[in-house]
Amino acid sequence: MRTQATGTGLLTVWLLLSLWVTNGTAADSAEKGRTASPVALTWEEAIKSAVAQHPLIQAAQHGALASEAVVKQVASVNYPQVSGMLSNSLGNTRVLSNFGISGSLPKPTNYMTDPGARVDLLITDFGRTAHKILASQSLAASAEKQVLTVKALVILNVEQAYLACLKQQRLVAVTRDVLAERRLIREQAESLFRHQVKSKLDLDFASVEAAKAELEFIKAQNDLQASFAALNQAMGRQEPVQYVLDEIQPTVSPAPPLDPLFKDALDRRPELLGSKDRVQAAAEALKAAHALNYGSISAIGAAGYAWWARQEVVSAKGNPNNPGAQLGWWGAGVSSTTPLFTGFRIQAEIEQAEANKGAAQATTKVIANDVVLEVAKAYLSRLTAAQQIAVAQDRVTHAREALTLARERYKAGLASILDVTTSAADLLTAETGLAEAQYGYLAGNSALAYATGVEYGKY
Repeated sequence: MRTQATGTGLLTVWLLLSLWVTNGTAADSAEKGRTASPVALTWEEAIKSAVAQHPLIQAAQHGALASEAVVKQVASVNYPQVSGMLSNSLGNTRVLSNFGISGSLPKPTNYMTDPGARVDLLITDFGRTAHKILASQSLAASAEKQVLTVKALVILNVEQAYLACLKQQRLVAVTRDVLAERRLIREQAESLFRHQVKSKLDLDFASVEAAKAELEFIKAQNDLQASFAALNQAMGRQEPVQYVLDEIQPTVSPAPPLDPLFKDALDRRPELLGSKDRVQAAAEALKAAHALNYGSISAIGAAGYAWWARQEVVSAKGNPNNPGAQLGWWGAGVSSTTPLFTGFRIQAEIEQAEANKGAAQATTKVIANDVVLEVAKAYLSRLTAAQQIAVAQDRVTHAREALTLARERYKAGLASILDVTTSAADLLTAETGLAEAQYGYLAGNSALAYATGVEYGKY
């Protein structure tokens, strides 16, 4: 009686799972009908496409261009500053020698129009501008390193996403094989049931396991579509595209010595090099702040052409008397400015520059420590995955042999259906573990190449 109730329960579960699978399969088929044909995509094409069009890289490139423009702005002080001017005065105002307007007498005295040009030239500010130029150049170099930093990160994300797609493709194949295996077990149980060798309970149990396998297959397919979406995002694309990817076979190679990898990373990682550029910029900014104590020497030159006349005077006979004149003029001079007391402003700027330099140096040390840690983690992850591959391969071999043996024993009446389904589940676990280890090893290679700073230079 208990056996009959159990069989009825399993049959109910199987019917519900079959209905769910049918609906899921139909929806999946309809979705596939709406999706465009898969596009072939190689490893190199994925990386080059991301490098060429990813918006993060484009944003970093524009930031580098902005930093280069700042260098030109700072360096412009070394060139003559030429200004065109036009002054016109009426009534009791007059034009000054620097083209300014000033009041004079309390009544109208003259009328004057004065067009011309003025040239200002910095002779020296005792190194302030020179150090500011060097600081801005260092910041521009840091911005260029930031482009490389973003580029390296984008390449890593594309490689990881590509490998995730390959792993998910493998899992789809594995779940497909397991589904075929469990359908075969169900057919075997059905044949034995027809010949009254096995009970209906075995057939129900095998049917439920086959339905579960079909659900796992559908889930693996959906996860593959999600992996394609992640790959599109890593490449900087928005449109949903499915791909046919090139399979990459992991080849386990001996691990290189760890110490040289640390040195390579510290010498090549662009974010660390960019941080060193910022330290140099802070040092130059400190020198520029010290140069404020010495002031500056500038030259000025002006030239123009003036038209002027006095106020009209009417004679006793009623005739206006308004003599006027016009004349070209020029002038030149030198000015020197030396700060005597600025309310401790210069001292505060020096203190600020020293603090910025210290912060930049500390940040560089933090980045260097993070780089060393990333190299160690990537190295050990790669080493662990390499060791897991051999174990996982042996486990897959044993699981396949165990499934074959369990199926034959079940056919001969020496094992239960539970032994067969358990062996099939063990094979699925072993195949999944092997895929995880193999693609984990490849992902470890990509992570190690990123951590040591050797990958971005190829693209």
